[in-house]
Amino acid sequence: MDSGLLMTAIASALVGVALAGLGLGVRLLRRRSDPLARRLRADLFEEAAPAVEAVPPSRALQAIGRFARGGEREASRLRQRLIQAGHRRASALQVFLAAKVLLALGLPLAFLAWHASLSEPLRLALPIAVWLCAGGFYLPNLWLAARIAQRRAVLEKALPDALDLLVTCVEAGLGLDAALLRVSQDSALCAPELADELNLTFLEVRAGIPRTEAFRRLFARTGCDELKSLAATLAQSEMFGTSVGVALRVQAQGIRTRRMYRAEERAAVVAVKLTVPLVLCILPSLISVVVGPAAVNIYQSLYPALGGP
Repeated sequence: MDSGLLMTAIASALVGVALAGLGLGVRLLRRRSDPLARRLRADLFEEAAPAVEAVPPSRALQAIGRFARGGEREASRLRQRLIQAGHRRASALQVFLAAKVLLALGLPLAFLAWHASLSEPLRLALPIAVWLCAGGFYLPNLWLAARIAQRRAVLEKALPDALDLLVTCVEAGLGLDAALLRVSQDSALCAPELADELNLTFLEVRAGIPRTEAFRRLFARTGCDELKSLAATLAQSEMFGTSVGVALRVQAQGIRTRRMYRAEERAAVVAVKLTVPLVLCILPSLISVVVGPAAVNIYQSLYPALGGP
């Protein structure tokens, strides 16, 4: 094939892939609807979808999970992390452990089956299979850590607005328990994770659990430091009889201030992080553009003097 036609085909393929990626990105952005728009649609047209029951795991997955459960202390710690990731079902631990076992066995077996079809020596594939086994076993742990961090960030982002609404409800005359219920109802569309946690806290208080203990459980379920500080603030307000509205307002302002400090810290680190790509990517190109023409001129001037043709 002619080189010109080959380059044209490659360029056309790259343009097609870029356009397809752009279209997919635009479609994903359109699907990510604004929380305010969802709230308006739900209020005006009553489009709230009914809750969908999660499909229970099969007995085989539960059996594998029970087999790989390990010690009670490790299982309790892992169950707590699953709750922080938003998975409260009783079978979540068994499904997670079953996924670790299946990935640890499935990835190396699939690789060995593919390698056997190539008729290559098996000794070359065994180290890769061992690494795939270890990677498949620890891959769910990485996913769980990322899911916990993502959910914690979502909760921390929605908490200041929820505290402002809680202050408004308390100052309007509602009790703290009724205010929690109202905030959980009003935040169900714009912040469903926080609304779910606040509703569960309200149900625990309604069931007879002390309010301070319910807020401590809220922190244990989320792992959010701001909620731990909120639990301590409400416990002190209840102990000393101070105004709950003032304490919540100060707490919300403190959360916003800490968020601003974290944003400033990340902005200050950007200049340091840009040093490596600047040196490795931009600086060589800049040097070649600036020095390249001069080097060509010097070569053309000195090469004949050195005896070149």
